Amino acid sequence: MGKCHDLVTEVCELYFTRMRRHVYVTPKSYLSFIDLYKNVYKKKFDGIDTEEQNIISGLDKLKEAQEGIDLLKIDLAKEEVKLKSASDETDKLLKELEIENKKAKETSERCQEVESNCLGQKAQI
Repeated sequence: MGKCHDLVTEVCELYFTRMRRHVYVTPKSYLSFIDLYKNVYKKKFDGIDTEEQNIISGLDKLKEAQEGIDLLKIDLAKEEVKLKSASDETDKLLKELEIENKKAKETSERCQEVESNCLGQKAQI
């Protein structure tokens, strides 16, 4: 910061040579410069601090979401087991229904034969 203050002093001399007006760098102007530097530094630091808080908050939410996903994966695994057992039971039931359906068809065909025989006998009688 001292170097910057020296640079301002040099520019004041250059200003005098070009414009023929005196500009002075006083201790008060140096203290004002330091105060301005502190204000700018504080604003930048607060901005970085806010961004850090936002990033931390975002990471916490991502971690929370990951935990939720892990819980949902566990629930999914349990549900898949239930689904598999239900699917197996449904397959067994479908096979039983197919067998029963075949039996019913055979019985129906026998009944049709008996009915046609009965109609034939009725016609003869």
